[in-house]
Amino acid sequence: MISLKNIVAFSLILIISSCTVISTTHSFYHHGTDSIKTNSSFKYVKYNVIGKARTTYYPNKLRPSKQQLPVNNGLIADAKVNLNKLFPLGPNQAYANLTIDVLETTQGTPSSAGGIIVNEITLEAVVSADIVEYEKN
Repeated sequence: MISLKNIVAFSLILIISSCTVISTTHSFYHHGTDSIKTNSSFKYVKYNVIGKARTTYYPNKLRPSKQQLPVNNGLIADAKVNLNKLFPLGPNQAYANLTIDVLETTQGTPSSAGGIIVNEITLEAVVSADIVEYEKN
């Protein structure tokens, strides 16, 4: 006969061993605005336009079915290309207040030694900017 004590112990082991640990770190770079034209006025056309790129690594070789997502020219360069595709610039326009965020999310399971066995690492670059339009002189 199974005792209540054994059921509680088994349940606790099952809950602890099936936990997933997720950790996200964040890097932030603000490049401000370097004025392209210093001799004319400008107006803001759009605020906070965003381009993103992401890739995921699987360091655990026991999962051959999962492969890394491709990065063509570098993660930040791909995010910038995405920004330009989604929000192309018109005549006399420029990106201003450029900001680059890099997020690293690590997912894994706790080990008995107190560390984390990493199963997945996702890197995401987010490039955001405002679009300004210079007035014709």
